Order: sequence, then C-alpha cells, then structure tokens
Amino acid sequence: MENAQSFLMSLFNRAVFTCLPSVCLGIHLDNIDTSKGVCVIGAGKAAADMAAAVYKKYGDACFGKVVTRYGYGTDLPTGNIEVLYAGHPVPDDNSLAAGQALLQLAAQNPADIPIVFLISGGGSALMSLPVEGVSFAEKLALHRFLLRSGASIDEMNVVRKQLSQVKGGRLALAAKSEFYTYVISDVVGDDPSLIASGPTVIDHSTPAQALAILKKYHWPTVPSIVQYLSRNIAEQHKKEVKCQYSVIANAHSAIDSAIELAKQQGWHTQVLNYEQQGEAAEVAAQHAVIAKNLLLEGKKILLFSGGELTVSVNDACGEGGPNQEYLLAMAIALNGVKGISVLSCDTDGVDGSQDVAGAYIDQWTLEKAQHKDINPSTYLSQHDSYHFFKSIDSLVVTGPTQTNMNDFRVIMINPPEQEAD
Repeated sequence: MENAQSFLMSLFNRAVFTCLPSVCLGIHLDNIDTSKGVCVIGAGKAAADMAAAVYKKYGDACFGKVVTRYGYGTDLPTGNIEVLYAGHPVPDDNSLAAGQALLQLAAQNPADIPIVFLISGGGSALMSLPVEGVSFAEKLALHRFLLRSGASIDEMNVVRKQLSQVKGGRLALAAKSEFYTYVISDVVGDDPSLIASGPTVIDHSTPAQALAILKKYHWPTVPSIVQYLSRNIAEQHKKEVKCQYSVIANAHSAIDSAIELAKQQGWHTQVLNYEQQGEAAEVAAQHAVIAKNLLLEGKKILLFSGGELTVSVNDACGEGGPNQEYLLAMAIALNGVKGISVLSCDTDGVDGSQDVAGAYIDQWTLEKAQHKDINPSTYLSQHDSYHFFKSIDSLVVTGPTQTNMNDFRVIMINPPEQEAD
C-alpha cells in the first residue's frame, strides 16, 4: 500500500471533492423558474464556485453578487454574477461594503424575479454590516475578541446575529420575491440559523443570550453594544421567512465519501463522531486512548471524525488552529507509538491563523522534533502548533479548496505486524 500520509491525504481529497459546488449543487437547481431571470446573492468561502455552478446551469439568465475570501475566487466563468472579495476570519472594510451591496441587491430585486442565495462557511465575516448605533470598528473589536475567547462557533454567531443588519434572517427580510437558499454547512448539526449566521433564516436567539455569552467570556464592556442589546431585548422581529432551504454538503457527506473510498481499499472503518466539539487538546487525549486500545487489540482500522474543535488561547501568542493543536496534543499523548498515523485538516484549506489546512503525525513526529531540539509540550502550552509543524515539515498545505465542511480527522491504526514489508 502507498505510504500512510499519501493514503490519508487521498481520503481527505475525496471528502473535499464530493462537496465541491461543481459536484453537489447543480442537481438542486432544476425546479426554479428563470424565465424572467434569476438574482444570485451569496457569501462564504465557497461562494465563487457556487456562483459558477449556478451560472453553468442557467447561463446569462443569472445576475447578482457574491462575496468570498481573498484568494478564494474561481477559474470558472460566473457571467453577470460579480465576485467580491473581503477579509476572513476578521472582517475588513470590504466586508462592510459587501454587506451593504448584498442587502441593497436583495431589496431592489423585482418581486417577479426569484433570488438564489448561496451560503457557505465564512459568510458571517465576509458580509458584515453592523446595526445602527454600533460602529464597524466596535463590531470588529468584538469579533477579534470572540475569535480568541474560546467561544464556540455557535456562541459567536448568536452574538454576531444580534448586532447585524444582514444576519439572522435580515438579508432575506429585505427581499420582495420568492427565494431559495443553498448551503454548504460548516456548522455542527447543520442548524440553518448558525451557518454564516443565517442571513436567510429567522433565528430565535435573543439579545439577552448574546449578553450572557459576552459575560461568560469576560468581554470588556462597550457601552454602545450593551445599550443596543439591552434596548432590543423586547424588540425581536417576529416575521417568519419562508423559502426552500437545502443543505447540499456537510461533514456527513464528506466523511461518508472518504469512508466509501477506504472500504474500496479494504479498510475497516469507524466514525467516532461526525459532530465532534470541544477543546482540541482534550479531544486529542480522548482519541489517543481509543487509538492505543485498538492498537493493543491488533485492530487494523481507520477512525473518522468531523465537527468543530476550539482552542482557548487566553494570553498565549502562538499561531495555529484547532486541527494542528489536536495533532500536537495527540502526538504527545501517543509518545511515538508505532502503528498509528493521523491526519487532521480543515476542509476549506485554512486551519486557524495561517493558510495551511492542517498537519500530519506518525510514530516519527516526536523524533523529528527531538532532532530539531524543540519541545512539543512547550509549543502546546503556547498554542503554537503552526510553528511546531512547520519546523518538522509536517504541515498540510492545499490552498483554497472552494468548499467548507469544517474539520476532517482520520486516525490510521495499522499494527506493525500487519504492515507490508
């Protein structure tokens, strides 16, 4: 069999391929009346390729705008669908401009022309338009705080929705026409109100919940934000938004596709959790125990998991992401045991603060670190997994993948006595 890293990468690549817009979106577009045209509005890391898939289906009947992350454009034609670019994970001035442009387009689209909304992970930062009374700078500072707080993506989205003119269904509320929403989910559980902060789905979170989350993570109070959330506790819009809503790809479809390929190669497989959450280092410790026990039993098996891990950095100034931190903690826990290899990557190609998808570990990881005279535990304590893996040349760099279903982890357990000569 090919070497472990190459094989595990082939599983990751299959998972990503299955969830590309060009593969999974077209079959959902058959029942839309485009005789008078179709307006396309989108936000997220997959938005450009999603727009290209719609253009391929409908041709010049399409017009509109989508916003994606810098560097996440598409080589495929999008016709009259303009692709905008903005900052992620931290919004920038172009995020503000994109929020204004997409809201205006939704509001001005004629009532007899349907809108196709294309939503994927990252849309929340890429389309940022704060409520009146809260400045963009104040919302930006809050966003940076949340990214470093250890708050889950669900908690972050609750706060962001309450302070936005486009999130929490407000983008769809501006539309006069019939509309359809197609989503590539990067959220555990696929809650439509949480994916890109649910711009086309009325959610039922409240300003009081947002305030409680901010208090939980010891947010340094900003009066204008507290004032807005406090006075809006009883002012939630109650109008329901009705549309056809379809999740076209998620962690389940990504992992299941990789499992199918693994089985074709003769592997036994097990899913630990499609929707894993928790601190990356803690989950790594749990998975290391499972893997070592199976190794002792002589099991040859692949263990898959997805979901969204977090890293609470506190005052640490290291760089990395949840997948890299998971792997660093797991390498320490495995302590060079033979027969276990692990790949952990974010399916959008970006794990944390650097443009790397994730990393790879095996029985030689700690030995490589020793030869470089670097201490894995020190790097873990500083939440600096990126520089650890960069030092030993074990990062996985894919570039933009044009899709986003969050984490993809696979643990290969291949007892030494069963390895090929």
